[in-house]
Amino acid sequence: MDALHPPRLTDGVIGLRALEERDVPAIVAACRDPEIPRWTRVPSPYTPEDARSYLAIAAADAAVGLGMALAVTDAADAFIGTIGLMEVDRERGTGEIGYWTAAPARGRGVTVRAVVLLRDWAVRELGLATLEILPHEDNVPSRVVAERAGFGWTGKVVTLPRMPPGRQQGYRVYRWPAGPPPATPPPPAAST
Repeated sequence: MDALHPPRLTDGVIGLRALEERDVPAIVAACRDPEIPRWTRVPSPYTPEDARSYLAIAAADAAVGLGMALAVTDAADAFIGTIGLMEVDRERGTGEIGYWTAAPARGRGVTVRAVVLLRDWAVRELGLATLEILPHEDNVPSRVVAERAGFGWTGKVVTLPRMPPGRQQGYRVYRWPAGPPPATPPPPAAST
């Protein structure tokens, strides 16, 4: 497989870039929020060594083309979360997107913007035709992100063996087939 090279992307409000050593303190602070380990494989308690291990694993996965993790940043390039492209299979044209956002940045549309940026890049640059997001059925905010980013629930609920024991059941499959990005609906007509 060809290596994946983390892109630098922006929509003018948020950015995506490679994870860097300078992000370690912000990653540690964010991952101490109990909501992140609740829905992810992030260990708790979370340490700087865990963050450095995460950066090393992300670099190794990118080097062999399996996936990549990116920093989600604000307009000033400060770390506010991560987004990953996983399970990349270029022959089949498939991949999976996962994400978490630091508590202070939640509720502002940041994660939806990050998903759209990564989704569109993966289609354009990697030729992926189908992308999935697998939030837990009880993780309503993550399900809302998937829907707002144009992913539709397939009606399937699956088991994820990669998750910790006791948290492997109940993941909804949201899917986005490639093609032109969803059209922006026209503004409502003014009433007279």
